[in-house]
Order: sequence, then C-alpha cells, then structure tokens
Amino acid sequence: MKKARKILTLRLVILGFFAVIFAIPVITTAIKSLSFEGKIGLKQYWELFVTNFTYSDFFRNSVFYAAAITVISVVISLPLGFLFAKIRFKGRDSLFFVFILVMLLPFQATLLPNYIRLRDFKLLNTPLALTLPMIFSPFAVFLLRQFMKSIPDDLIDFTLLETSSVFKTFRYAILPQIKSALVSLSILIFCESWNMVDQALIFSMENDKILPLSVMLSELPENVRYAGGTVYMFPIIMLFVMFRETLEESMEAYKL
Repeated sequence: MKKARKILTLRLVILGFFAVIFAIPVITTAIKSLSFEGKIGLKQYWELFVTNFTYSDFFRNSVFYAAAITVISVVISLPLGFLFAKIRFKGRDSLFFVFILVMLLPFQATLLPNYIRLRDFKLLNTPLALTLPMIFSPFAVFLLRQFMKSIPDDLIDFTLLETSSVFKTFRYAILPQIKSALVSLSILIFCESWNMVDQALIFSMENDKILPLSVMLSELPENVRYAGGTVYMFPIIMLFVMFRETLEESMEAYKL
C-alpha cells in the first residue's frame, strides 16, 4: 500500500512539474499584457482594439474560418464514419487503409496538389482557399469510425424496425452514442483551424485582408503584442475549460 502511494505521489509530482512548465508561457503572456509603458492596467487592450482596428478584422477572420471548417468537416465526416464502421461493401477495408495513409501524410506532401487545384479553380487568395483544403479531414472520419464501431449493431437494427429514415436512425441510434466524440472532435478541428499558418501564407499570399490572426500576430506592434497573444489564446483556453470533462470522457472511451 505504501509503495503504491509513493508511486502515485511521484507521478503527481512529475505531472505537476510538466504542467507548470507548459503553463508558464501562458501565464507570463497574460501578466505582461497588463503592463504598458511601465504602468499596470488595460492600456494594451485599449490600444489593441480601439487604436488598432485591423486586429479585430483578423480575429473575425480566424473565428469564421475555424467555425466554418469545424461545422462542415463534422457534417461531412459523420456519414463517412458510419459508412466505414457499419456498412459492409467490397473494398471497404482497402479504401479505409487509403484514408489512414492520407491522414499520416504531412501537410507539405499535399501542398502542391492543393495549390494546383485551387489555382485551376481560381480560388487562390480567397476565403475558400483557406477553408476547402481543411474541410475534408481524414482524421475526423477515422475518429468517428472508431467510436461508431463500438455501437451495437442490435441498436441500429431495433431503430430500423421503427423507421426506415436514415436521418432518424442517425438521430436516435447514432448521435446519442457519440455526443462526447463529436464535442471532442469539434474542439480538435477548431484548434487546428485556429492555428493555421502555412496554408494561409501559401494560399493567400496576395490578399492580406483575408489572413487569419495566427499569421498576423507577428505583425502586431511590440507594445501590444502580449495583449494580442492573450486574446488569441482565450478561445482555445475557454473551450478546454468548458468541455474538459467531455474531452476526458471521450478519450477514456476511445482508450477502451
């Protein structure tokens, strides 16, 4: 018993140590955002939002891109995840294997094909250039497929006895079982979209007005950079605080 307690204490100490290390940059940025020319206050935020109007524009760009990519990606991935999890057809496993390979490819490997496709459709330097490549997410399909595999087939069969509607089957048999997975997936996609940099730099080089905030942070004046960084981190931190329990629940379910 004592040995188990010592091991648990050691684990908590190690995890706490790394948690503090990861939290230091966030806390430091937030504290320094309250200082402006040697004085304590909200002057940095005043300069950021009132004097520098462009910050709000780039912030709205990031919110729009992240929200649009998240919603559309989840909507597209739901039927595909169900297809790979519950529908048997010839070549299903081979096709899913291709999905896994695409998911493992780095962004640089798909950069040129995406650039050529956007160029040919005359979508470069438009908001669609920043959203379309990220909407079709193999990772989202993979994650939903893994969760849907755990849904008993009998539950779906019982639902089909009551209705032949695909939408009602999803609503009553599928969605209630994967709520935590949908929330977790939405947060992960939102965070990835919120932090896009390479895509924006390459696909919208000639149109600065549509760039997300993640790209423009380095262009902020030095005297308001900490306030800009704090505001930039705020949506991600709030998502984690609001849905921490759901994230933990989905990760535990996925582990099992």
